[in-house]
Formats: sequence, structure tokens, C-alpha cells
Amino acid sequence: MRPILAGFVSAVALAACGSGSAAAPVAPDVSSDVQVTLTPVVEAEFPWGLAFLPNGDLLFTEKDGGLNYVAGGEGEATQVTGMPPALTEGQGGYFGITLDPDFDSNRLIYVAYAEGTEADNGTAVIRARLSDDHASLEDITEIFRADSRDTAYHFGGRLQFANDGTLFVSLGEGFKYMKDAQDPKITHGSLIRINSDGTIPADNPFADGVDGNPAVYSYGHRNIQGLYYDRSEGTLYETEHGPKGGDEFNIIKPGANYGWPVITYGVNYDGTIITEQTEKEGMEQPLTYWVPSIAPSGLTRLTSDVYPGWKGDFFVGGMNGPAGLELVRLRLEDGKVTERENLFKDEYAIRDVVQAPNGHLYVATKDLDGIFRVDLAD
Repeated sequence: MRPILAGFVSAVALAACGSGSAAAPVAPDVSSDVQVTLTPVVEAEFPWGLAFLPNGDLLFTEKDGGLNYVAGGEGEATQVTGMPPALTEGQGGYFGITLDPDFDSNRLIYVAYAEGTEADNGTAVIRARLSDDHASLEDITEIFRADSRDTAYHFGGRLQFANDGTLFVSLGEGFKYMKDAQDPKITHGSLIRINSDGTIPADNPFADGVDGNPAVYSYGHRNIQGLYYDRSEGTLYETEHGPKGGDEFNIIKPGANYGWPVITYGVNYDGTIITEQTEKEGMEQPLTYWVPSIAPSGLTRLTSDVYPGWKGDFFVGGMNGPAGLELVRLRLEDGKVTERENLFKDEYAIRDVVQAPNGHLYVATKDLDGIFRVDLAD
């Protein structure tokens, strides 16, 4: 089944200055003949990150509640003990979670969270072994800590493993430190690449530490809350929050500068201009962007045949903003976003979306609604 073209989104009315590559296109909105619905499967308060075990069991974080386990992936959740305390002020809390590529043999998991106090904090990542009974964490080790800030906003917090066993960690720029996103020697507003033990890969773009922090893989980001590594392609994709407008969907390149706050398709929350530039030489353009904002969080690509015609499409959670409260389907063809469809419009603020071993998509809502399975409508 193929979507039916329904119109086009108007471009943002910001001037495009500079001599960089052509400005990013806004993808056409479509309406699909595939109808889906949300089925509640787990009660949760402010769920943040989802990770399915190979057997279909579910681990998920709650912003304030730590780590939880659900046998079979649906039903009652039980808390997993052992998580270190998190800063839960502002946007702080427990964030993304991922499994070690060799989880079946080592039972290692990785969790990002806000570590520290309001006056001195940063995104940290721990590695730990999940106990055989799924009740606790063992051998907990902090393998990464971002540069300190004194603000409880824009932490990033998504985790993805690459084919070579390295771990990507997304960070935010702390909101008031937006200018630091242009400095690769600082981790604010960057994407980090480390080995699973926290050491630095020898082929990182700034591994020698001369021109940038050795852990930094890309920079010029605002607040990355969607991260997906395509194992078949060996490609890393991300979504990040713009200010008022200008949310982005990007392909990540090593050492690349993604422009924030020198270029953006958004404006300040009070409507004032951040910059007149939407493009500049040496700065990457997004595959597509959103104006108005959806506050994108969570990103995955469908590899199953559960939803007719959607295999290979990306799915992005939308949390708030004028165009938020939705799940967005994106089609990418020859490096260009050719379709954009808003699913479940105005129903829930969606924090994360993943594909389970059963091939279904599952979404975590931002607030008190819980975790849902995406089903084909009757």
C-alpha cells in the first residue's frame, strides 16, 4: 500500500545566507492508506528510553523512577535496583538505554542519566550487568561523563552501538551554553563516540585532542534526543530539537559541524531572530526539518513487514510544540526525505519509539500515559 500525496509544508520564512550547500527541503506531507492504532501495554510514569531484550522482555527507564523490567514486554513492570542517583530537576533524570551487542553472553546494558547537582551536572553513562533474575544491576561502572554545566536543561541522552562495537552518546548544549556547541573541544552540543569501556577509538576525528575533545564525533548540535544506527548501511541518523521551529533529521558524518547556533531554521521562543543564516559553508544541512516544531524524541527504522508498505521507513516521536503530539513516519529515498506522515495527531506526546523482536513498533509517551504497541487498525 502506498501513501497518497496530500500537500506540501510551507518553507520557513527565514533568509538563507552564506555560500554553503543548498538549503534543506521540507518533505511533502502525505496521508497513508495504512491505518494504525495504539494499544496500551505497560503502565509507566514519564518513561524515557525503551530497550527490548532478544527474547522479547522489556527494559525501560522512567525520568524520575530509574530502570524497570517487564517480562514478555507487556504487563506489569518491576523496578531494577542499583541505578545511581540522578539529578531529576528540570529536564534531568534517567535517559536512554541500550544493550551490549553481546548481551546474550555478557548481559551488559548501558544507561544515560543526569549526574550531579543543579550547580554542577552533566550527562553520564554507566555500564552494568543485568542480574540473571532481572532484578538488579551488578558491576556498575561509569564509562563517560560530559563536561559540567550549571543548568538542568538539554542533556541529550540517547545511546546506540555501531557495527564495530563503539558506542554513540548524544548530548545537548545545556540551553544557555549554545555558543559552546561550535567548539569541538567542549562536549556541549556534541555527539560522542567511545569504546564500550569508555576509552577513545583511535579513528575518532579528534582522537589526538589537538583540534577537539577526543571523544567528540560531531558537533554544532542543539539537543539530540533521537538516535538510530542502521546496521545494514553502517549509517548513524539523529533527530534534534530546534528552538522555536527548526527541529532536524540528520545523517551523522565524523568530524562534521551541524551549525547550531550559527545556522538554524528556527527562532528564539520569544520570536526574535537567533541568526539570519540557514546555511553556511562547512556546515551540514538536515535531511529535513520541522517548522513549526514537534520536539522530536526517539528515532527508529522499521525492518519488519508488520505494517504493509512501511518497511524501511523511519519513525520519529513528537513530544510537544505546535506540531507535536504525534508519531511521524518519514520515507528516505536516495538520500532525500520524500514523504512525511503524522500519525496519532494530537493524541499523545511521544518520548521514544523502538521496534520489538516481534516486529511491532512500541512507543513511550512523555507523561503519565505509559507504553503502547502500534497495531494495525481493524
